[in-house]
Amino acid sequence: MTRFQFAFSCVFLVLFMAFPLTGCGEKEKGEEDLVLGNWTQYRNRAYILLIISPQGNWNSSVRIADATSKIVKSKGNAQGTWHMEEGQLIFTVTDSNIEEIWEKNDTSFFEIVELGERIMLLKEENGRVAEWKKTNVQKSKDSEAVPAVVIAMKPIAVNLNKNRSNTQDRYLCLNMNMVIKELMPDQQIPIMHPKAREAAVLFLSSLVYEDIKDFDRLEIQKLKLVDALNPYMDGFIKDIEIEHVIVSTTIEKVEEFLIEHTMGLEKEVEEVNGEKQAEPKVSEGEN
Repeated sequence: MTRFQFAFSCVFLVLFMAFPLTGCGEKEKGEEDLVLGNWTQYRNRAYILLIISPQGNWNSSVRIADATSKIVKSKGNAQGTWHMEEGQLIFTVTDSNIEEIWEKNDTSFFEIVELGERIMLLKEENGRVAEWKKTNVQKSKDSEAVPAVVIAMKPIAVNLNKNRSNTQDRYLCLNMNMVIKELMPDQQIPIMHPKAREAAVLFLSSLVYEDIKDFDRLEIQKLKLVDALNPYMDGFIKDIEIEHVIVSTTIEKVEEFLIEHTMGLEKEVEEVNGEKQAEPKVSEGEN
């Protein structure tokens, strides 16, 4: 070994000891990675939602809860930019209509007390330490899709109403799911009220063919159906997701539809403690 090779080997050894490798392809999550995502804080019967994006933006909203911890209304929104500096999380507010929490054009400094995968403790300028809980995990830095809880409904077939007695009979067949609003920490997925299906049948059977003869009109009726079902689901329904719809003039087609979609639903049913129980499906959806 030459004198040069020996000297190079010594330098490489010193560098290796000073900066050990953590593993091929592995990268430890830094604070700027951990802080990204959706966070919630519960304060004075209100949920404060904070969404921190990798693009350096954030937005926040406040939802008021009643005595049973059900979200009853949104109080307002705020947004702005953020960055980290010397162990502090710094928020600049560019727009706000909830100024008791986020004052417009203000800059707030929060000392990072603890920052993990699911919990964030921030010390406010008044000395108060606030606990934030992460509600979901982003798929990637380029995706802000949030998993949505989707409760499958059994297929429904109704005889459409008629304006005239001599109008041809038509049957509306639907296979649809209820998309549930984002749940706060410790909130349970709502259980479908036994009368929810009855309410859906009553509403749909009141429609005439002209109400649903194209997708634009069907979309209008879908929004009305959300309003009709929400009283039976404590207001938790965000949307109705229609997977398959047909309008038929024969009862045979109706029977085929029900058999096809009932069998598909049975495949998703699991046996739990000897009893069959349909589990809510989870799909990647909107915030």
